[in-house]
Amino acid sequence: MINIVIKEPDVLFQSGLASLFTEFFSHENKKIDFNFNFTSASAKAADIIVLSLCPGESFTCFPELQERKKGVVIGFIDDDLRVSVQPSCFQDIIFISRRAPVAQVRTVLNAAWRRTQQVGYRQSSVSCFECQQQTFSPQQIRIMAGLYKGMSVMQIANELMISDKTVFAHKYTAMKKFNLHSDYELLLLLNKMIERNDWHKYFHGYMK
Repeated sequence: MINIVIKEPDVLFQSGLASLFTEFFSHENKKIDFNFNFTSASAKAADIIVLSLCPGESFTCFPELQERKKGVVIGFIDDDLRVSVQPSCFQDIIFISRRAPVAQVRTVLNAAWRRTQQVGYRQSSVSCFECQQQTFSPQQIRIMAGLYKGMSVMQIANELMISDKTVFAHKYTAMKKFNLHSDYELLLLLNKMIERNDWHKYFHGYMK
């Protein structure tokens, strides 16, 4: 049995990945079990994990990955040139552009899978002690919550009783942390963060 977890909201892209894996493992004479629910339990049992990542998301922590014991982790991203220092969970992740041709994806998958099947292969250990994930400061969380709710910089400044220049400065610093290039990318990341349980608790008090 080969367990594959795919976290991908686009149904067509999800279906294409399932077809690719089915074809790739057709010679293995093993049943493939696809799981489209990315949880700690599914990650622990997975031989391959596929994540769809928005800009900046690779700089955040995925607690589910701390449970994995084996296998390959692939992250599909829009811009593979912006990937740099990653949290411990992502130390051995393979980043692939969503626009990469199927042949390239197949080549990368083949190399990664063969490596995990070698005798003596050991999974990289995941440590939170020296994790380099990026986070928002308390003030940045307040400002990000305001932006998420559609407030203008002036409105946020008035609500927090700070200057608009201070709001801009915090926003710039926050975007730089996650290597974001536009307000659109920032909102994409905020949406993903607020959807995830581990970040919801940070924003919860500011989303009323």
